[in-house]
Amino acid sequence: MFKTMTVCVASIVLGVLSCGKEKMADAKTGVIRADIIATHYEPDASIFPNPERGFYIYTNLHKLDPAIGKRRDEGHTLLRGRIFMEAYREVPFLPESFLAAVENGFAIARDQGMKVIVRGSYGFQGPGGDYKSYEDPPKPNVKNHIAQLSPIFAANEDVIALFEAGFIGPWGEWHTTEIAKDYDQGREMLFHILDHTPTDRLVLVRYPYLKQQIFKISDGDFATVDANNAYSGEHVARVGHHNDCFLSSPIDVGTYERGEMTREEEVAYLANETLYTAFGGETCRSHVLNDCERTITELETLKGSYLNSSYHPDVLDKWAAQGCFDEVKRRLGARFVLTQSRIAATATPGGRLAVEIDLDNRGFAPLYNRRDVEIVLENEENGAVQAFVVDVDPRTWKPGVSHVLSAVIPLSSTMAPGEYTAYLHLPDPSPRLVGDPRYAYRIANEGVWDEERGYNELARGIVIQAKE
Repeated sequence: MFKTMTVCVASIVLGVLSCGKEKMADAKTGVIRADIIATHYEPDASIFPNPERGFYIYTNLHKLDPAIGKRRDEGHTLLRGRIFMEAYREVPFLPESFLAAVENGFAIARDQGMKVIVRGSYGFQGPGGDYKSYEDPPKPNVKNHIAQLSPIFAANEDVIALFEAGFIGPWGEWHTTEIAKDYDQGREMLFHILDHTPTDRLVLVRYPYLKQQIFKISDGDFATVDANNAYSGEHVARVGHHNDCFLSSPIDVGTYERGEMTREEEVAYLANETLYTAFGGETCRSHVLNDCERTITELETLKGSYLNSSYHPDVLDKWAAQGCFDEVKRRLGARFVLTQSRIAATATPGGRLAVEIDLDNRGFAPLYNRRDVEIVLENEENGAVQAFVVDVDPRTWKPGVSHVLSAVIPLSSTMAPGEYTAYLHLPDPSPRLVGDPRYAYRIANEGVWDEERGYNELARGIVIQAKE
């Protein structure tokens, strides 16, 4: 549970609270004096679902069964939705029936409260019966198919978590084929994918070296994503990283050391990139590298947001046996923990209410998609609710760092006097999902979560006083 106490007289200046003995100043000065309700919170170590993170369920998006909702009840919020087009390799355009099936898959995901990691694939077997002889479909066909899918992606952006680049190479992993090996063609195709997917969504590639070559400036120099261009919608800022053989060999079965960098150098490169993009994937075999200790360290370094819930089973069993499986489940993605909040105990209609919240991100990763931040005030007598948007980007709440959320909330002049409860609400910004509590982010503290509304309780007993 959490503990609340009212602190003496305090100063609240531009959202920063400090003890003092001054009388209340005029609100027009930007300075408010009031008692503070200070609340200390206990962390919650339980495992619970949150959107856009965790262990995903592998599916074919165009064949998605509504029964997938049972997996949501088990704590899964992510689907890896493969768009499998092997039957249409030689067809210039995808049939309308197939496009309708993809659209329906997104609708089912939305109905069941889940989001989709999208990857297009044309199979993995070539003329020789194995992936080594695999050939891509004609490039014009692939481009046409992506263009046909583009309006479906745009219409369903709300339930798309991110894209894995896909479409090229066996399994859509961007290896083996002519296009995958030719970085000029690879650049052409990746830019085509970026141009036909929503700007607000990331596109993840398998190999660090692939991104470096596609965004090459000169020999040994390439564009990267950092705090200056993060979330800008620029191509380089939208490309993240997935690893389909996470910690499965010294070079992760070809993920690393495709160029001149060592694994260690490429991991360091990824560690910077994934502060502002996303990282996820799956394991593909048991190896000493994916023992628990190294797994936790690597997920912290690379800021892991998602992994395959069913592959590789030997690795998942190992994590359970060695005792880290629950930690991985708990910490994939962002996990926000409140430590303390300080809220003005009194305010008046038309005045302002200062709020300050201390929180940590104890997950492996930051958020990678936009999310709103709201302070919600609920009248404890009649249940009337008012939400106030805070101008902050929670993607900046990086893991392993303590953060302070400060806000001065302008109250409506018609706000009814009475006692109020304050909540922190982190809803999905999409108009279709903003009111759906399944898509709101839960804070990892005991006794704060309101499952029916997706609110996180901060404090009770805030008094809005009638004007004298």
